Amino acid sequence: MEKLIALVSDFDDTLFFNREAIILAAKDLHEIVEREKKGEEDCKTLSDLEIISRDGKIPKDFSKPWKSQLYTFAYGRYGEKLTPNKPIIRYLNERAERERSETIILSARGEEFRRQTKELLDTYGLRYNKIILPDNHYLKDEEWKLLEVEKLSKEYHRILLFEDKLDNIKYIENNLNSKNIEFYLVNRSFIINVTGQLPKQKQ
Repeated sequence: MEKLIALVSDFDDTLFFNREAIILAAKDLHEIVEREKKGEEDCKTLSDLEIISRDGKIPKDFSKPWKSQLYTFAYGRYGEKLTPNKPIIRYLNERAERERSETIILSARGEEFRRQTKELLDTYGLRYNKIILPDNHYLKDEEWKLLEVEKLSKEYHRILLFEDKLDNIKYIENNLNSKNIEFYLVNRSFIINVTGQLPKQKQ
C-alpha cells in the first residue's frame, strides 16, 4: 500500500492565536510568584513573566515547569480568548482534500490539553486524522518535535510541516536528513515555503 502525504501542523500561533490568553495567564502567575517568591530563581521568573505580560511571547529559556503552569492557566482560565487562524484552517482543509492527504496536529502544548485542543479543532472545522502531544515536558519543544517528525517521515511518503517558529524549523531541518519533508513558515495568514532556504546551524 502506498504511503500517504501528511500535512503536519503546529497548533499555537499557527492554527490558533493565543496571545491574549497568554498575557492574562502571565499576569495571574506573576501575582502568585510575587506573593510566594523565595530567591533569585523566582526573581528571574518574575522578570520573564513581565516580558510575557507585555509582549505575549514566551522567552526561549523560560522555565519548563513554569511554562507548563502558564499554559494551564491560559487554556484552563482563558481558553475562550484563543482565536482561530481561519485562512490557514481553510487552506489545510482544501489542500488535504485536493491531495488526498492526512492532517496531523503536532503540538508541544502537552497531553493534558488534549480535550481543549480537540474541542477547538472540532469547533472551527479543521478536519484532522490525529493529534500528537507530549506526555511529559522533559525535552525542549524543538527536540520533541524533531523526534516526532522523524517517526512520521518513516510512515509517510511526503510530509509538509507548518510551523510559526522559524527556530523550530531550522532545528528540525538541520538535524533530520530527510528529503521527503517540506517546511512552511506560517506568519498570521501567510504561508512561506522555506525548504532548503535557511542557513545551516553549527553543530
